[in-house]
Amino acid sequence: MTRHVETTVQSAVRSAVKSTVKTTCAYCGVGCGILATTHTDGSVEFEGDPDHPANFGRLCSKGAALGDTLSLDDRLLQPMVDGRPSNWDGALDQVARRFADTIAAHGPDSVAFYVSGQLLNEDYYLANKLMKGFIGSAN
Repeated sequence: MTRHVETTVQSAVRSAVKSTVKTTCAYCGVGCGILATTHTDGSVEFEGDPDHPANFGRLCSKGAALGDTLSLDDRLLQPMVDGRPSNWDGALDQVARRFADTIAAHGPDSVAFYVSGQLLNEDYYLANKLMKGFIGSAN
């Protein structure tokens, strides 16, 4: 097993705290308290806020992995249509066209939204209004 050993200087630089801010986790509607600490080497550390009433310093697996979301490696930075890069207008036009074609051919109950626990109540409300009020489906 290989182990990285930091020198005293590396350890001191890494542990030098630039600033710590209180924020909330955006992975679900609970809004757990997070302490985000930036270090002088540019790294960011996340931990649960022990003073926050929603989580008292504890984090679920998603909240504990927040640091992994900071990298742009392998992240989509633009819409893809049929496996090819697209712009937002083109991608949204295609989504709207395919929804309309499917609804015209098979009725409003032939489409649905699949949403995640990462949305806020207002996002769920909007998705519900769009699906039930505009499209006319209970999905």
